[in-house]
Amino acid sequence: MSMTSYIDDRYDDTFELVHENLEKIVLKNPDSAESLIRGRLKSLYVRQGNDWTGRGAIGNAGLDATIAAHESLLVQLTSH
Repeated sequence: MSMTSYIDDRYDDTFELVHENLEKIVLKNPDSAESLIRGRLKSLYVRQGNDWTGRGAIGNAGLDATIAAHESLLVQLTSH
């Protein structure tokens, strides 16, 4: 397995896992889900910008996928 495909797999796996977990949160607490996701995104954006320790490509893939999953679900929530 090449490093590129490993990173792609890491992104895909993380996206799916985070998205599934967020969907469960939405089902349990639909009234507060949007606020929770927005709050988490704020924190994730800060973390994404604070890479002074050098997360590396694998760490960045996981963080990018986590952000994308939050953004995706937020779009779903706000488009209804």
